Amino acid sequence: MKACILIRHGATDMAGRFCGHSDPPLNKVGHSQIERAASILPTAPQVVYTSDLLRARESARSLARHFSTPLLVRPGLREICFGGWEGLSWQEVEQRFPRESAVWLDRFPAGIIPSGEPYDSFVERVKHETDFLTTQAHSHALVAVTHGGFIRTVFTEIYNVPSSRAFRLTAEYGATIDLTQLHFGVV
Repeated sequence: MKACILIRHGATDMAGRFCGHSDPPLNKVGHSQIERAASILPTAPQVVYTSDLLRARESARSLARHFSTPLLVRPGLREICFGGWEGLSWQEVEQRFPRESAVWLDRFPAGIIPSGEPYDSFVERVKHETDFLTTQAHSHALVAVTHGGFIRTVFTEIYNVPSSRAFRLTAEYGATIDLTQLHFGVV
């Protein structure tokens, strides 16, 4: 398999809030995080895939320009939808949805978010997209710009990485994860 690298989009002004399907642009820091990610990639991609959300598309556009490579949008690379929690901080969620937030924590990550995307549906979408990417990586090196929750789900649901480690590895905006290393158990 050739390089198959997931990159978490750069920071937005919604950092620290449930962003999910919200569509903010990158901020100045986010743009520099993606520039740094481009400079440390071990292999130049032949194609850049991206979530259809603005923060990911802006990140991917920067990478595609940097490497002079095609950019292809894949809506399946989106973050999970946080429904009624979109745009809220955790403190605001606990205040406005005390019962629901307690149940969600108790059942994490499979808890139910009011009007949100069911976790099992999200996992199926993540698995489908990951299968697509790894299949494509057999013929060409690629980068996929996606979201923290998407990448953590790849770690925990496909590669059985403990959730605490998955959170550490994806905490930074602009984090890069080489799936070929996960495939061979290096991470």
